[in-house]
Amino acid sequence: MRDRLALLVLLDCGVRRAELGGVRVRDFDVPRRQLTVYGKGQKERVVPLRGRIVMALKAYLGEPLEFLGRRPEPDDYLLYPEKRTPDRCVYWADPKKLCAPNTVHRWWYRMLEQAGLVGHGVRSGLNMHRARHTFATELRRVAGVEAASQALGHSDLSTTLGIYGHQDQRDLERAMEALAKSRGNDSPIVPSRNGD
Repeated sequence: MRDRLALLVLLDCGVRRAELGGVRVRDFDVPRRQLTVYGKGQKERVVPLRGRIVMALKAYLGEPLEFLGRRPEPDDYLLYPEKRTPDRCVYWADPKKLCAPNTVHRWWYRMLEQAGLVGHGVRSGLNMHRARHTFATELRRVAGVEAASQALGHSDLSTTLGIYGHQDQRDLERAMEALAKSRGNDSPIVPSRNGD
């Protein structure tokens, strides 16, 4: 349950690795369906939670933590240090302790390995930041660059535009469909007056 929720926080909220490592249970507001994320320089942003992540959060909060046999508590971290046997069974865990960045990195590659995306023991090649980039690109396409900028916690829109402002063929196809739809099927063709 915990790993699924952490993956969805990464994939559906566009958080950075350090932000994911710092998420605590108390940062989730279930009634309001939102997550407070503490970014670079401890800047705070609130990310709305919708769809599959809400269901994963409720399931996580209702189940005991692996090895500990208790439900998550407000001051628990979502990801925390664990020790595992060679067959990956947890034999020690401390949810009150912040994970080191390399621990979050190893967790990411363990998730990729379980999904069959990397081979056993591979620990490089699919950077975790790609998940943030994919999130931002998808959100930009459906809601605009301003929404992506806000969700990512960028203080300046030009940062988002510089990284995620590129267009691709699908963007052009959608734009042409929207243009055709706005004109309707029987609109006369009227040349523009600027000579282009």
